[in-house]
Amino acid sequence: MAQPPEDHVLRALVRAAVIEALGASEPPPPAAADAGEATRPEPMRPPHGRRPLPPPVSPQAIDRIRRATPARVAQGRTGTRYLTDVYVGLRADHAIALDAVQSELPDGFAEQHGLVPVASRCESKDDFLLYPDHGRRLSDASRALLAAQGDKGADVLVIAGDGLSAYALVQNGPPLVAALVRELSAAGFKVGRPIGARLARVGLQDDVGVLLGAKATIIIVGERPGLGTGDSLSIYTAFAPRLNQDNSEKDCISNIRGLGLPPDEAARRCTDLMRRSFAAGGGGVRLVQSQRR
Repeated sequence: MAQPPEDHVLRALVRAAVIEALGASEPPPPAAADAGEATRPEPMRPPHGRRPLPPPVSPQAIDRIRRATPARVAQGRTGTRYLTDVYVGLRADHAIALDAVQSELPDGFAEQHGLVPVASRCESKDDFLLYPDHGRRLSDASRALLAAQGDKGADVLVIAGDGLSAYALVQNGPPLVAALVRELSAAGFKVGRPIGARLARVGLQDDVGVLLGAKATIIIVGERPGLGTGDSLSIYTAFAPRLNQDNSEKDCISNIRGLGLPPDEAARRCTDLMRRSFAAGGGGVRLVQSQRR
């Protein structure tokens, strides 16, 4: 059956558009199998090789952009795929993230840095990852230890927890704790003895704050790692802590690490945040609302 004329026109248009997009030249028409037999168009096949990317208008500008951020920008491509070195780098950064999640604090870490050593109810790393609520409450032994050695009635308690990257706490936690104690004390806050918490989620600050009757708590935790960012810490602040305090009442300062916010600067920002939270009588949404008045 002969095809309608419009089908031939449509096929020709599509063929021309694809050839132009791929940068290919028009292939020669196929030879007829027989002089008396009508020729049929060959099925289209992709051209051999790949179409190169056009050169950047300013290679210097592209280089500055790449050096300005650890994010993967202006990476180039081969066809529709990453370049080999980019792909290998992605796999390596993914491995860093996996290792960070599985990392654990070395024995004696809290004691070595002058922290009261406590632990959550988690019995293992797997327990911590599978049951988040277990990481939000102190173990019975830790409650007894903290009741005996912790400072009660402080304005601010600083807690250093491993969170989802113990590696991040080991790398950046000690200088951040020291900077927080220094800045908060200089601002006139009564700071309790810092606490080191193993297998800790953010909500552990609620349990600690209620147990010791603190006016506010600050917990440092290893952030959930992104690609290649296994060393990043976050600070969460809570005013008038109570069990299961809603996250809308808390504030966060994130990306504390060498390639992000330095510990000293993070401590200054956190101290200013605490000063404003005390003045507003709350953090999170309440703090934002007080600033709009």
